[in-house]
Amino acid sequence: MTISSINSASNDTKKTAAHSASSINPNLHIQVMQLPNSEHLIWVIDDFITDFASLVDYSKTKAYFNNVGADGTLFPGMRDEMPRPYYQSLSSLITLLAKQPKGEYFKQHQIAKCWLSKVTLSPLQLNASQTMPHFDSLAEHDMAAVHYLNDVQLGGTSFYRYKGADKLHLSHDDKDIIFKMVDEVKQVAASRKGYITDSDDLFEKVFSIDAKPNRIVIYSGNILHSANITDEVEFDKRSEHNRTSINSFFSIA
Repeated sequence: MTISSINSASNDTKKTAAHSASSINPNLHIQVMQLPNSEHLIWVIDDFITDFASLVDYSKTKAYFNNVGADGTLFPGMRDEMPRPYYQSLSSLITLLAKQPKGEYFKQHQIAKCWLSKVTLSPLQLNASQTMPHFDSLAEHDMAAVHYLNDVQLGGTSFYRYKGADKLHLSHDDKDIIFKMVDEVKQVAASRKGYITDSDDLFEKVFSIDAKPNRIVIYSGNILHSANITDEVEFDKRSEHNRTSINSFFSIA
């Protein structure tokens, strides 16, 4: 099993940590929720990884974080790709979900990326696009997952509707709406202060999931959503109060 690292010495350390921290818990708990006024399902799985403490330790002492923006996205912080065993555990979870009621669309899947993510940009460092809800993909069959390593006080995830077009999710046919949405945000950038955590003039918060240690939430990547960055979040990656999660992206057939 090959695990990427910055040198061969750290490779062995990451491999050992990944094996101990990425075993799927046979006693995990699955809930299925439906976004209001839509057909979209939100899958909430608690107690996902067996040795969660080792996973948290990995995020604090062994992961190598790249500079903000190095992943090619607008994520407001630093990221490191998770080792291969985590991919295998996520794949096992998706296979398990395929056997659940309403889970038939998980029968085939392909994982694109699993990022260990730490929010390190303060509200004053955000550009206009980072102050609005975002989507991860416009493809109908692309999914996203957030695995929380922090507790409820550092914020979960909320889902939004764009009021200007009454849109909860977006597709490739909505490019004009996307341009309009982003333009409206930029026009009022001076009045948008930091991370969005509730409804405002442009977006309505329609649903919210609390963070919980070792909880993973899975949803369609084309739904508008945003992390709830609370006042208790600290933006130093070494802080005990830094918001840390594993953000994964995969496609289903």
